[in-house]
Amino acid sequence: MNILIIGGGRSGSYIAERLKSKNKVTVIEQNREQIAVLIKQNPDIIIIKGDGCEPNVLEKANIIQMDIVVALTGDDEDNLVISFLSKFQNRIPLVLSRINNPKNEWLFNSTWGVDVALSSSILLANMIQEGTGLGDLVTLLKLQKENLVIEEIVVNDTSKIAGIRIKQIDFPENTRIILILSGTKYLIPDGDTQLNPGDKLILITPPDELDKLSEILI
Repeated sequence: MNILIIGGGRSGSYIAERLKSKNKVTVIEQNREQIAVLIKQNPDIIIIKGDGCEPNVLEKANIIQMDIVVALTGDDEDNLVISFLSKFQNRIPLVLSRINNPKNEWLFNSTWGVDVALSSSILLANMIQEGTGLGDLVTLLKLQKENLVIEEIVVNDTSKIAGIRIKQIDFPENTRIILILSGTKYLIPDGDTQLNPGDKLILITPPDELDKLSEILI
């Protein structure tokens, strides 16, 4: 998958490090010193110097080719602008954005192009890395809006999808698997990823598709 991270500080650098092995990761960062750190720590990721709020910088990062955009700047206004441009100008399928000030949480919704709002950008990666507390994670990430939720489904021996590849599954139109926890390892899925008994799937789906989703997957 193509993943664009805007904000190459500690959080952005950490997430880029976790995702780079199986994905093409690009990071946009303004600070020259932080860029030097990124280059030293992650020489195999693409780094773009500039302001992620500026359309020409996003264009330079080939945003139109991205599957996921993650806004991780330290400014909520910037993260909202990035989310808006990503979703509505560039039609990015999945936009995640960090909330720095909890008082601004009400702004981080579909109106601004935010699919998933995170109060801590490294919470997801940390919990996945440890392989624990997944149920709490899913509860935490429930989106408080009527058109999108995050759900966890466990693949067992009798599941219809056990042993088949994602591209063989006829998902509802607006549903996608965003993460797979397999044992203590996590996978960013693509069409060729095979689902095996014991895998825990994290999916984004509209609430009215949950029953259909259960019929397809369980």
